[in-house]
Amino acid sequence: MKKIFLIILAVIGLFVVIYPRFYHLGSQPPGLHIDEVSFAADAKAIAETGRDTWNKPWPLVFKAFGEWKAPGLTYSMAFWSLMLGKMDSVVARLPSAIAGLVILVILGMTLRLLLGKSALPSILFTVFVLAFSPWHFDMSRIFYEAFSALAIFSIFLYFMAKQTIDEKYNLKTLLVAVAFAALAGYWYASIRYVVILSVVLFVAVQQWGLKLKLKTIFIAMVTLFVVGFGWVGDLVSDRGLNRLYYYQEKAAYGASLEIDEKRQYCYLSTDRNDKLSKLCYLIWNKPVQKVTTAAKTYLTYLGSDYLFVKAESEFGFDSEYGAYLFPLLPLYIVGLFILLSSTVSYLSSVLKKSTKSSARDRVYAALAAVALISLAPAAVAGNINMRMSMVALYIVAITIGIGCEATYRYLSTHVKKYLFIAILIVYSGVLSFYIIQSISHYFLVFTHSNDLQWTSDAPQIFEYIKSISKDYDRIVDTELHGPLAPYFYGDISTEDVQKGEYSTPDAIGFTYLIKAGKYELKHTAVKDLACEKLSNNDKRRTLVITTPVSDLASTRKYAAMSWSQALLLHEIYDLDDIIKHEISGNANFAIRCKPKAL
Repeated sequence: MKKIFLIILAVIGLFVVIYPRFYHLGSQPPGLHIDEVSFAADAKAIAETGRDTWNKPWPLVFKAFGEWKAPGLTYSMAFWSLMLGKMDSVVARLPSAIAGLVILVILGMTLRLLLGKSALPSILFTVFVLAFSPWHFDMSRIFYEAFSALAIFSIFLYFMAKQTIDEKYNLKTLLVAVAFAALAGYWYASIRYVVILSVVLFVAVQQWGLKLKLKTIFIAMVTLFVVGFGWVGDLVSDRGLNRLYYYQEKAAYGASLEIDEKRQYCYLSTDRNDKLSKLCYLIWNKPVQKVTTAAKTYLTYLGSDYLFVKAESEFGFDSEYGAYLFPLLPLYIVGLFILLSSTVSYLSSVLKKSTKSSARDRVYAALAAVALISLAPAAVAGNINMRMSMVALYIVAITIGIGCEATYRYLSTHVKKYLFIAILIVYSGVLSFYIIQSISHYFLVFTHSNDLQWTSDAPQIFEYIKSISKDYDRIVDTELHGPLAPYFYGDISTEDVQKGEYSTPDAIGFTYLIKAGKYELKHTAVKDLACEKLSNNDKRRTLVITTPVSDLASTRKYAAMSWSQALLLHEIYDLDDIIKHEISGNANFAIRCKPKAL
């Protein structure tokens, strides 16, 4: 009877964890982010023709918008597209949903390795709270490639922890770990540098002689570069560093403005004394700004506010809460203390040489170092966002698990049984309330209250246009992702996209598909488009997707509303209708846009 009860309990637990992750996966969040469209469009093209939207066969890096995306997520989407025979928002998000489940399983396996079989209650608790932690739950329902990369990297961490705990030299375990680390590099460019340093770190903390360590590092690097042959060349290339350059440029521009403003105030405060105000240059300059920004970035990512109170806003991430829910903060503090104590113990043993460190001390020290290393790209770019902290957030989950087991053991040993049970009931009740509130907020509020961010009307807009597009020669999109969106929704062919026209690369190298088939992306006011059509004697029937124009409401063909029906999002117009409307009611329009003589 007890066995049956445990099986039923396990099935219920699995259902509670898995079902919400797939519930309305394609419609919450609604619409598609422009990057999500980009990944899905390349995946659709690959699944259909073996070539991306730029018409390149089986690329190892996707040019996309000119930022050069790692290929893993795109090929994952293409795989599911082939398996399911379609491409839609569910298929685009399926790799992340599966990655989320992989992370949960590997977290449980890793904690069992570190804490032992007797810690099963703490392990199951930690896996459960990670499943419903805002960062993990939200990221498993959208497209970010960093999340899928973490799923693979977590397997690397498991095998390296196993190698360390076992203590005996096992080349097979090491090579399996390194192979998974290399595979993670195919999903996210920034993790490649973390992968290389993490492999070296885990080998360095082993209780082996220097000669064996150097030999192992050499073997590991050869394995890493063989498995990762597709991305090794981009470690120092412009296309491999393109996104990091982009974030650095944004941060540098903002920093320059801030530095200049402070220097100006300093100059005025010293009564415009040139010599005296030069002291300000020692206080406010780019090197100082970079160091302080990097330090602030680290402190923000690892601080209690970001982790447990209120995180930064990110597409698809509910920043109403921290990355983790607030009741977990005490467990994190306890776990962090243990992690840091173990790191200090390991470093002390290294310095003293005569003292041998425990296997767990070595694992904990390596995990702490990997967490710090993983945040380096974000610190360099001065960028606070969820996707650049995936590895660190996963190690925070391990830290919470360590803290949970230590707290559980302490309370069960030092507190009277009735009080211990009371504490567990109260704590479980508070945490359950936060979980229910967080999930309810996600489904009932967050995904319904950001229509403009989600471009939530895109499915309705393009389904409507698809029903009438045969009557038009040209469709101009001024707002909704350009030709890639109708391609995703099936109104133009892969061949149309592969033969499309692109915008001129900007200063960072970003470029966008601006024309494919009958679709164009043109950021021009709808009345100016009408004027242009009239002036050029353009006889093509033209449809326009644009933001609302109040005085043209009587001529619109279709209007999309927000989920609450309180906000008008986008409208669709026939340019001929606008021309007639403007000619009849606006004399200046007729004069300004007079057709050119043939």
